[in-house]
Amino acid sequence: FLFCLSTVPAGISVQEQLAAGGSLWFPDLTAVDSTWILPVSVGVVNLLIVEIFALQKIGTSRFQVYVTNFVRAVSVLMIPVAATVPSALVLYWLCSSLMGLSQNLLLRSPAFRQLCRIPPSKSDSDTPYRDLSAAFCAKFLSRKR
Repeated sequence: FLFCLSTVPAGISVQEQLAAGGSLWFPDLTAVDSTWILPVSVGVVNLLIVEIFALQKIGTSRFQVYVTNFVRAVSVLMIPVAATVPSALVLYWLCSSLMGLSQNLLLRSPAFRQLCRIPPSKSDSDTPYRDLSAAFCAKFLSRKR
């Protein structure tokens, strides 16, 4: 952080840099995202993280169901909140959520866990991604008729 401050050219404020530092559809990081792409992406990624955790739970208590539903609601409510704040903050939230999602998926890998010498637990699977995909399909894609 201190290095970043020392590389700021004299006479240019941080706000001026953010106003000219965006890319793609958000060229001004101080403005809100009028396309809603970033806010919706934040909500979807956070909801995906919640659903991944919810899919791995087999026997859940009533309290766990309430907490999961509350976190789902917060993920959805983050969309309009993220649509009212500067794009720089929403971009930070999106990057943070994507890192959390990637860590959750990476830590499911038996090869990665073995490489990092993380001891196996009773609930570990040899095919975690296939299990996750099957649980997702069973919960969201199969219709009970």
